[in-house]
Amino acid sequence: MSLRTTIFCIVILLLTVFVFDLRADELRLKAGIAAMKRQHYATALRAFRAEAEEGNLQAKSNIGYMYEHGWGVPQDYQKAMTWYKEAAKGSLSEAEYNVGILYHNGYGVAKNNSEAKNWFQKAAKKNFRDAQFMMGNIYQNGWGVKPNPKLALIWYKRAAKQGLPKSQFMTGFLLLSGDIDKAEAVKGYAWTEVSRVNGYNGAQEVLDYASLSMKENQIKMAKALAKQCIASELTQCP
Repeated sequence: MSLRTTIFCIVILLLTVFVFDLRADELRLKAGIAAMKRQHYATALRAFRAEAEEGNLQAKSNIGYMYEHGWGVPQDYQKAMTWYKEAAKGSLSEAEYNVGILYHNGYGVAKNNSEAKNWFQKAAKKNFRDAQFMMGNIYQNGWGVKPNPKLALIWYKRAAKQGLPKSQFMTGFLLLSGDIDKAEAVKGYAWTEVSRVNGYNGAQEVLDYASLSMKENQIKMAKALAKQCIASELTQCP
């Protein structure tokens, strides 16, 4: 066997081992998630700890989640924060969001709106939709910042276009309310209708109320926009 052939065989062998290890890690993580969903917390924790020792960011975040909720371990927000921050060191958006939630609620740490915003913003910039929704909340309610309905709408709409029903609803609400310069009834109705179709509780009541001050042709136009938005998989929305 030539040297070139030998080197080629070694490379193939190493790549095979590497792919097998990746596959094994993926399966172990999925098994842990499945066990957690079945409430087999001890099994889930074993799988996550094994993966966390290998540096798996999602596994670290999952352990933090289990400590936050007391699943299979005593509820401990400080340990949850430690695990979330370990995962966040690798820029895992889900972990960054979870750190923000703990600061926002004051769980295991002093409530800190500024810190919460910083962590939410990190995740939101990576298109993590729940973090984008929280950024909308922050600017709408003025949590640690000056209230800014326009910025709130921008963040809500980003999450809305990623299919988050509560953000679709809040997009519609802001447009209907007139908090941003002036009310945009047709667009607001359309987004509220999208949230209704996606199962958001309370959307129908808002639609009923909004329709009282809208003309029939406006409602018809709004429903057409909502239908187009859904049909385009949220790529063609008002």
